[in-house]
Amino acid sequence: MKWTGCSLWMIAFAALLMLSHSPVNAQPDKMILDLSAISGKTTRPPVSFPHNRHVEAGLSCKDCHHIYENGKNVLDESKLEEGNKGIRCSACHGPKSQANLEQAFHNQCVGCHTKYEKEKKKTGPRYCGECHIRK
Repeated sequence: MKWTGCSLWMIAFAALLMLSHSPVNAQPDKMILDLSAISGKTTRPPVSFPHNRHVEAGLSCKDCHHIYENGKNVLDESKLEEGNKGIRCSACHGPKSQANLEQAFHNQCVGCHTKYEKEKKKTGPRYCGECHIRK
């Protein structure tokens, strides 16, 4: 089969189109983490979470997203698509779970940022007012 310039452009365009619709790119650049919508009134404002900054820093999807079975993260990353309510943190971290949603966010976010600080790596905020910014 002889490849023409047009054929190569079409293949390149198709590949670009496929990559641009990956689950990672399906997420908005900034997400608002608002517990008041789930748990009622809170004492702190919602958190603006820069999803793109975490992806650009080289974190794997499984560094944050997880489904643990026997101590192993068995998450199928193909399920990480915007709009899939089953992969939201609140799907597992409800009021009666071992770690409720607020605890899950704090454990995941602050835990990771603290770990990076101890390793002397560039990291994000670790204190309440750095994430929960009052207007």
